[in-house]
Amino acid sequence: MQTVTDTNQTTISETEVIRPFGPSILKTKIPPVVLQDLIEVFENHEKSTDHSLNLAGNMYREFTIDDKVLPGEKAKRFVQMLGDGSGEIYKVQRLIQWENTKRSCNSKHYEIVNTRIQNMSLTASILQSWGNISKAGDFNPMHTHSGMISGVGYVKIPDNIEYEWECEDHDVSAGCIQFTNGAMQGLNVHSFRLKPEVGDLYFFPAWLMHEVYPFRSKGERWSFSFNTNVDNLNADLELTDADKIMIHEHREKMLGRES
Repeated sequence: MQTVTDTNQTTISETEVIRPFGPSILKTKIPPVVLQDLIEVFENHEKSTDHSLNLAGNMYREFTIDDKVLPGEKAKRFVQMLGDGSGEIYKVQRLIQWENTKRSCNSKHYEIVNTRIQNMSLTASILQSWGNISKAGDFNPMHTHSGMISGVGYVKIPDNIEYEWECEDHDVSAGCIQFTNGAMQGLNVHSFRLKPEVGDLYFFPAWLMHEVYPFRSKGERWSFSFNTNVDNLNADLELTDADKIMIHEHREKMLGRES
């Protein structure tokens, strides 16, 4: 077999990356007013309900975030943030799925779905939310969540964590969250690691495997997690019975078999 020593795509005029598999992770920022609300919750976490028996983590404190600790307008702001982000990742993944589906559908199928997929009417339900307080040595083993969508937001990290990362040997992992999907194979990205930063907020499918590495630095890391469901009040990518009848009628017309 001959060897190509220069692959500058001199014989390839155009390429397209097709992404048919895998989940998406949505990154955004916690609004400053919500971040301040959450700081107050963590500063007074003793008043909250213990949530550790429902979770996989080995952490200093895991507690429920509910109307008791986030009342009134604070709760509304928090719920709106989770709902907005959940709706956004739902739309992102659905649009990716549609980009792949429409490669092999007929014109009537395309016409029906392409119109409504641009006009989703989404409602989000917040199933649970909880706070996590981690100290040196704490960790969260590989696990998944319930519901459709989950996420994590960062409220505080140890002061010296950046120094700890710089002192890592070759593979920075202290205090990081790592997502894993699929098998370790060539040309397949099966894991993805993120360094937490205050104010970062991530949304991802609840079934996506993830874990949190321990850190050594003094101080605490404050994060919160949640589970949500999202429903599209309009029809979605799946064809309804009425859609299938329309496609059948289109087929009959194309075949010249109209009654």
